[in-house]
Amino acid sequence: MAQFLFALSRGPEDPVRAVRAFFLAKVAAGKGHEVTVFLLDDAVYWSNLGMAETVRIPTGDALIDQIRALQEKGVRILVCKPCAEARLISGDDLPPNFAISTAPDMIDIAAEAKVFSF
Repeated sequence: MAQFLFALSRGPEDPVRAVRAFFLAKVAAGKGHEVTVFLLDDAVYWSNLGMAETVRIPTGDALIDQIRALQEKGVRILVCKPCAEARLISGDDLPPNFAISTAPDMIDIAAEAKVFSF
């Protein structure tokens, strides 16, 4: 199986891209691929599941459903440390399967993975 990295920088200002990134990550994980989602810039807000619960896009897809499916599959969702700190999000605030990470980690993952950027 392949390794995929979904890098998402879009937050509440672009919910359609955010849902699509998580949806495609879910599809890849469902096919048995190794998947990592990396949240940076305003996408770190999606680590607040209360905020994610409010997002549904025109296709009917809900962001929280995509995130819950990834959590159930054990997919790592990494949150950019400086991006989170700038938005007052700490590691203690993160739900299961979410972890603080850094740009060097993202680059290491990208070196071995097929990368999707949203």
